[in-house]
Amino acid sequence: MSMLRQYERLSAIREVLQGRLELHEARDCFGFEDIEDGTVHELKDRIAELSEEISTLKSRCDRYQSFGRR
Repeated sequence: MSMLRQYERLSAIREVLQGRLELHEARDCFGFEDIEDGTVHELKDRIAELSEEISTLKSRCDRYQSFGRR
């Protein structure tokens, strides 16, 4: 898989998870704040992992581009 496709795939997954997190956190507005099943922490952890993977992918891509300019 090309780096661009991998980047797009990871970004899309991260966006979906961020949407789920926002919905999960919004339930507090409806009086469901007493229910904590660990979902918020799992989503935040997975989003952080994806962000790390995306950053690594970006830095690799930048290195390849700068290598090609020499």
